[in-house]
Amino acid sequence: MMGDPPILEAGERARQLHREAIVIDLHADTPSEFFLEPDYDFGARHTTGHIDLPRLREGGISAQFFIAWVPEEKAAPGVAFDRAMELVEAIHRVVGRTPGIRLVTSCAGLLDAVREGEVAALIGVEGGHAIENSIEKLEALYDRGARYMTLTWNNANDWADASCSPPRHGGLTAFGRQVVQAMNRLGMLVDVSHVSEDTFWDVLETTSAPVIASHSNARALADHSRNLRDEQLRALAQNGGVVGVNFFPTFLDARYAAGYERIEREATALRERLTRQYGDARRARAEARRWFEAEVAARLEPVPLTKLADHIEHIVQVAGIDHVGLGSDFDGIETLPAGLRDASDVPRLTELLLQRGWGEAEVKKLLGGNVLRVLGAVLG
Repeated sequence: MMGDPPILEAGERARQLHREAIVIDLHADTPSEFFLEPDYDFGARHTTGHIDLPRLREGGISAQFFIAWVPEEKAAPGVAFDRAMELVEAIHRVVGRTPGIRLVTSCAGLLDAVREGEVAALIGVEGGHAIENSIEKLEALYDRGARYMTLTWNNANDWADASCSPPRHGGLTAFGRQVVQAMNRLGMLVDVSHVSEDTFWDVLETTSAPVIASHSNARALADHSRNLRDEQLRALAQNGGVVGVNFFPTFLDARYAAGYERIEREATALRERLTRQYGDARRARAEARRWFEAEVAARLEPVPLTKLADHIEHIVQVAGIDHVGLGSDFDGIETLPAGLRDASDVPRLTELLLQRGWGEAEVKKLLGGNVLRVLGAVLG
């Protein structure tokens, strides 16, 4: 909003709230970016990416969901499940060798970790194609610690339609409903971020437990297919679920999204051209990504942090204060709102909300209290 003061640093009151609250981030793609590197040290502070243990601690983040994301190009049977498991195992390895962070699979385990001074790590799977149309493979992911699954990524799968691809089924198939029911039975959160509107409504009709939208925003403020309409926000609140607000500027501001997507198309064409020129897809991807990041920085005006706060307040206005949380999408997005560099800066968002008149109890619900309630209801 025009009247908001500039955010430079979080004040002591904001940082104290982060020390007092259970702060939970529902979505970070750090495993895909870094955890497969054999010598990656999560306990060290890095100059790349958004998350490592020192920056989680500086940001006062108590619990982080790490995501095993299966991209569309690895959606084939015989490939998708193995990729998901590869990333789940990488999460186990990295967390297991890093003092100060603990893998947990329940709400009680999360609280124990925080009580004992450790950051809690939880596992989510992104892209329902990871289970390769098999309830047994869903159960195997659960057995290795996965506690939520995003039913689709941008691509539809054989049993659920996605928000960013043409519809194939008109929502959930009969097997898709079985997947939701199996997740309810296991005690695994159903995540409706990325799904189509028809799939969203089919999920709410099917589920017997609260659901999450782990990293989604308000469509009334930014008309992007990844965002939720007001009627969806109200329905999710009635279900008892929670929306984790995404920090990606493309989902916060329609003008930024249009410019970003133009540059992204140019980068795709450049990558294809360089691949033909070099015969080396890895080198082409790296060069195209550097070009893309430079062009975004040069050509697009950063989205202010106030836009993120606007989405949070809209969701509160529509769904209620009990149904909003944090779903940063750290390490899965290339840009952040102005004023946020990485996980260490999350208290700046809290500072802005305090300046807008939020009470401490309301802030604590946003930071993690609401997610904790849903985790307790579903995971135990």
